[in-house]
Amino acid sequence: MPKHYGKLSAMMFLQFGVYGLWLPIAGRFLTAGAEEGGLGFSEGQSGAIVGIAAAIGAIASPFIVQLADRRFQAQRFLGVLMFIGGFLKLIVYPQSNYSIWLLLSVAFTLMFMPSAAICNAMPMRHLDDPTRQFPSVRMWTAIAWVLVGWTFSFVMLKENVQPSWLPPFFKGDDVPMAGAAMRTSVLWSGVLAMGFGVWAFFFLPKSPPVREAREKTALAKALGMLKIRSFAVLLGISLLVSAVHAIYFMQCAKFLSRTGLDDAYIMPAMSIGQFCEMLMYLVLGKFLPKLGFKKTIAIGMIAFVIRFLIFGTTGFPVWVMVAAQALHGICYPFFFAACFIYADKVAPPDIRNSAQSVYNFIFYGLGPMTAVLLNGWLASRYAPAGETLMLDGFQNFWYMLAGLTTVALLAFLILFREERKE
Repeated sequence: MPKHYGKLSAMMFLQFGVYGLWLPIAGRFLTAGAEEGGLGFSEGQSGAIVGIAAAIGAIASPFIVQLADRRFQAQRFLGVLMFIGGFLKLIVYPQSNYSIWLLLSVAFTLMFMPSAAICNAMPMRHLDDPTRQFPSVRMWTAIAWVLVGWTFSFVMLKENVQPSWLPPFFKGDDVPMAGAAMRTSVLWSGVLAMGFGVWAFFFLPKSPPVREAREKTALAKALGMLKIRSFAVLLGISLLVSAVHAIYFMQCAKFLSRTGLDDAYIMPAMSIGQFCEMLMYLVLGKFLPKLGFKKTIAIGMIAFVIRFLIFGTTGFPVWVMVAAQALHGICYPFFFAACFIYADKVAPPDIRNSAQSVYNFIFYGLGPMTAVLLNGWLASRYAPAGETLMLDGFQNFWYMLAGLTTVALLAFLILFREERKE
């Protein structure tokens, strides 16, 4: 086992545990009425708190994270960011005013998004063979997303719990005032983030800045990587793929409901993708060195296309749509995780944190912002006037996303040339 593997895996688990504890259910408690203990915000306000705030954090991330490349030890900078982010969660938890929620949510993402870039860069620095070993470390993000969310649901949101054969393998009655119970996820997320921050500051492997670098600004040098054709092509392709990836999460629950799947089984059905993601990280570590980046990333994009084509063929039985969720396990690791590794491969050692933040700028920032516009345009095109998408509208909706992803795939295959030098 590689040196520091345990600590780096724990870092990934805690990082995404902080986000996965509250994000999947945020839309529910933000929009739930006062009778349920929710905040009663509108859909637009909820979207701003969850989506626009994250985009702002991702856009600002490159300017913040360069401090870990030039000024501070990365593990201590990560610890400070997460501790402050956790404290902001504790402050926002009891608030009920939308403006305060939005402001503090933006402030939190200004801490979280740079920390996500650092968490991607640190394993690359300390693993012996990042191409082979990083996927098994990254796997713990998927484990955290599932395990933390299910544990919270089991303990806080259900009563009269009984075992079930479907994920999350338990069922029960919703607790009274479910919105208020869901809101406590923000509180526990803050506690977890502060604890993670302290642990990261003192116990993660030392990652000092590269002080002998000539350029004072790591961000400027990271942006200079756009001169590398393969990296520039990868960023351009990732903009579209991250947008369709975000749209999948925006519409999939509604789509499964339209196909006839019971609401109680929508989240378990979607979690099939996370289970497959865990397995595919192990596969990726073995296949990436053999296939190379171009073939690996292309496989991830092909999985996107196949999934959208299956969704668009609305005559398929419901079980086919549920089974297609497994393709998420190929989409995310083979495309995005491989892109994270490639960004580190072509980046000079003194700007690896900043290089990851530039990629996160696309993945968490411009991509989701593009998704909001693209999703709105497609929904208005294929939904009846003044209504939401119905099953027949979803057919062309998913086919259009399949077509856009196919165009991105062809452009990638034609334009991308893997760099042979470090």
